[in-house]
Amino acid sequence: MGEHDHHRQRVFNRVLTDGLENFEEHNALELLLFFAYRRGDTNELAHRLIREFGSFSRVLDASVEDLQRVPGVGPTCAAVIKSIPQLCAYYLNNKTNDRLPLDSVEVAADFFRPKFFAKTAEEFRIAIVDDRRMLLRSCFLSEGTATAAAVNIPRIVSEALKCGGTGIFLAHNHPRGMALPSNQDIIVTQEVQKALHIVQLQLIDHLIFTDDDYYSFNASGILTANYRH
Repeated sequence: MGEHDHHRQRVFNRVLTDGLENFEEHNALELLLFFAYRRGDTNELAHRLIREFGSFSRVLDASVEDLQRVPGVGPTCAAVIKSIPQLCAYYLNNKTNDRLPLDSVEVAADFFRPKFFAKTAEEFRIAIVDDRRMLLRSCFLSEGTATAAAVNIPRIVSEALKCGGTGIFLAHNHPRGMALPSNQDIIVTQEVQKALHIVQLQLIDHLIFTDDDYYSFNASGILTANYRH
């Protein structure tokens, strides 16, 4: 066992005994790079990535193309780095109990939040529920840029009718903004509400998420559908 192998073992032991809380950013990134490079020193590459992107989180948010422009980062390394936010999102989503009725703003927010975890582009999603607010189906609608995504209203209506739903939750994220609706968000909400009303479906809420906050159209009074039935 060489010097670098001993170093790796010390890092792994430190994680197991103390966790990551007191790791410097480059140390945490070095640990991640162990899984891309089975042997050798990854410390310099970790420092190089932090210098290039500014922080540990920004390294993970960087695109595959941008990562591979950094000397020493190949396809496998980029894939390992990009897998971490996705694994975290998978873990959080897997812990979500989709058998609970979406009968309050808090429960609905808890349901949707993991689906937007670490997203760097704006996405729209819907959840379709029955009269008891039990989930019938949840699906991805669209992805856009860091500041905009399109909403396919006919598809929302079609998806709801196909599974016999009576209520719809609309949700999207603001990766680079605040948890407040834009004028376009308000217009889209009104258009979706009108389209659903024509076929006797109800838009229960529209939720907007940032990394650490969310906004509810229902709680704000813009929508007046009943969460509890």
